[in-house]
Amino acid sequence: MHVIVTRPAGDAEPLKSSIEALGWRVTLAPLIDIVPNDIPADALRDATSLIATSRSALTPALGALIDLPLFAVGPGTGAVARSIGFTKVVEGPGTGSELVPILTSRRAGLGERPVYLRGDVVAFDVEGALGEAGIKVKAVNAYRSVAAEALDKPVIDALQNGDINAVTLMSPRTAKTWARLVGALSPPVQLSGVTHLCLSDRVVEALGRSEKDFKVRVALHPNLEEMIALVKRLAANSKAE
Repeated sequence: MHVIVTRPAGDAEPLKSSIEALGWRVTLAPLIDIVPNDIPADALRDATSLIATSRSALTPALGALIDLPLFAVGPGTGAVARSIGFTKVVEGPGTGSELVPILTSRRAGLGERPVYLRGDVVAFDVEGALGEAGIKVKAVNAYRSVAAEALDKPVIDALQNGDINAVTLMSPRTAKTWARLVGALSPPVQLSGVTHLCLSDRVVEALGRSEKDFKVRVALHPNLEEMIALVKRLAANSKAE
C-alpha cells in the first residue's frame, strides 16, 4: 500500500511514522507551506491568556508566556504547547467551532486580554464567534500558509501509474489544493482507486466533488489521533479483502 501524506513538512512525521509502522509506503507531499511570522513584542504585552487553533501558531519564542493559560484547539496542539513549557493547557476536541463553547464556559479563565494566535487562513471564525458571545480577543497572525503550485513529480508519476492507494487530507485548504492540482494534470488521472482520508466533513466538502466520484473516509473526530485510527481501520479492511 502506498499513502500520500500532504501535511506541512514540520507536522508530517507522527502520521508518517504511524503509517509506516503498518508496513505501508509513505510519500510526503506537503501541499501547504507554513511560514512563521515575527510577532511584535507589544502584540503579546499584557496578555492574560492565549488561544491557539493550530500547532503552527506555537513556537519556542512564546517561552516567556508559559505561565499563562493556553486554550488549544485539540490534543495535538495541546501537546506542542506542553513541549514548549505551558502547564495550564485546556484542550478542545479538535476544531475551532468545538473550542468556542469551552472558551465561553471558561471566560473567567481567559481574563481581560486574551490573545488569539491564528494563521492568515482559518477554517472557522473563532474571533467572530467569541465576539457574538461578548468575549473580545486580540487576534495575532502568528503564521501564514502558502499553497503549493504543483505536485511533486514522483507523486504525479505515481498517480498516472495507479500506484497510490490513499491520500491524507487534514484541512479544507489542503483538500482544495489537492483537487486543484490533481484536476490540472494532463493527461487526466483516475482517482477511483485512491481512498481520500479526510479529517472532517468540511474537508470532504472542500474537495468539491461528490463522494460517488471517489472513495472517501472521514475521521470520527477531527484530530491527529483519529486520523491515525482511520488509517489503521483502512489497513485492517485492506487485509480482510
